[in-house]
Amino acid sequence: MLKLLAQDPLPGRRVGADTDWSQIQLQMREGASCSPLLPLGSDAGLVWIPKNGCSTLKRVWLQLQGVDCTAPGFDPHLATLPYTYFLSPEELEAVAEHRSLVAVWRDPIDRYVSACRSHLIELTTSSIHTKLRLNSADSSHYDDLVRYHDELFARYGIGSFADDVDPVLAMNQVALQLPAWTACHLDWSHHTIPQVCFLGGDPGRYRTILGMDEINSLVAHWSARSDLGIDVTPQHVSEGSTVDTPWRRLKRDQLSPEAIAALQSFYAADWAFLELAQQRLGSWRAA
Repeated sequence: MLKLLAQDPLPGRRVGADTDWSQIQLQMREGASCSPLLPLGSDAGLVWIPKNGCSTLKRVWLQLQGVDCTAPGFDPHLATLPYTYFLSPEELEAVAEHRSLVAVWRDPIDRYVSACRSHLIELTTSSIHTKLRLNSADSSHYDDLVRYHDELFARYGIGSFADDVDPVLAMNQVALQLPAWTACHLDWSHHTIPQVCFLGGDPGRYRTILGMDEINSLVAHWSARSDLGIDVTPQHVSEGSTVDTPWRRLKRDQLSPEAIAALQSFYAADWAFLELAQQRLGSWRAA
């Protein structure tokens, strides 16, 4: 068992390049638990989870470190990667002995729909081919990548969607084939793999697990305790988006009963984690 003293450096993997982040995503896609920790001072930390208020929380965390987040096109995800400690379950347990950890849990089906609003279009043929072309050294390499992806999709019984596909149809179809899509599309997978892959299996490692409706209170608490002028405007909020595309207007009530049942099965561990957290953790209050 790993033991740390309070003054010891934080353990965990650090990301120094996009390839490193890709390796972590690949391991998590295969079922590894890896908790991404952003330290808060010397005695606290935030474990972030994609689609769980992640953009807002990262942007606020960066401001607390004195980072200017106002530049056009600023990406809080890329900006926080070098500061994130990716912890194994054993490392998370050791860190939790000396830090009060907080994370945000989200209804898994709401989280899936949010991922669909922002990323489902990436599963269309043109989007996939555009990304492959960007990652190709030349036309021969591009042809090899297309062939590899076609064979991979065929092996899992899925296929990219036509560019004019009905987004509602695509959302329901992917829900029914979610294990295959998480195995075949890396960028999609880290937005849709179960939250327990990020949280670890034991809610007892956390001071508290917050709901999405408590993010504003947490951010206000951080802002009040700092001497900085923190912009607490929520970022990348899918609900009520004014972007006029059918992808951004996807809603939970457009999921079929079959899709809902498939998602409940896929995310069973997330529901079990929440139940255990509710039994073991008290309500969070700003200190």
